[in-house]
Amino acid sequence: MKKIVSSLLILCMTVALVGCGGKEQTVTYQNETTDSGLTVTETMTMEAKGDKIQKITQSFKVDMSGFDASQQTLLVEAYDALAEQYNSVEGASATGSSSDGSYSLDVTIDTTGDAVSQLAELGILEVDGNAKGISLKKTVAGLEASGYTLVE
Repeated sequence: MKKIVSSLLILCMTVALVGCGGKEQTVTYQNETTDSGLTVTETMTMEAKGDKIQKITQSFKVDMSGFDASQQTLLVEAYDALAEQYNSVEGASATGSSSDGSYSLDVTIDTTGDAVSQLAELGILEVDGNAKGISLKKTVAGLEASGYTLVE
C-alpha cells in the first residue's frame, strides 16, 4: 500500500511540475499608422512560454512613396541607423532594406537575456516596469489598447 501511495504522490508531483512549465504559444499582432504622409505597418510576433515572452519578432514596412527622393534618402539613413543600434545589443538583431519608395526593417529580440533592458536604455524600446520576465498577457492588453489587432 505504501508503494502505491508513493507512486501516486510521485505521479502527482511530476504532473504538477510539467504544468508549471507553461504552455508554449505564439501570437501575432498588427497595426498600421499614417502620419504626415508616412504609412507604417508593424507586425509583432511574440513567442511565449506560459505568460513569459521568450522572443519578439517585429516587421516594419514603411511606405515612403509620398516623399521626394532626397527625403526618402534621409528616412533610409535614419532607419539604417536604427538597425545599427539594434545590432549593437547582444540578443537583438535587425536588418533593413529599401526599394521603390518603401523600407522594410525586421527586428528580432531575445527577451530571456538583458537585451530588453539595454534597448530600453538606448530609448529604442519602451518598457513599462521590469524588463525581466515580460508578461504576454499585459503586452497583449497594451497592444490592443493601442489599436493593434490579432492576426489569425
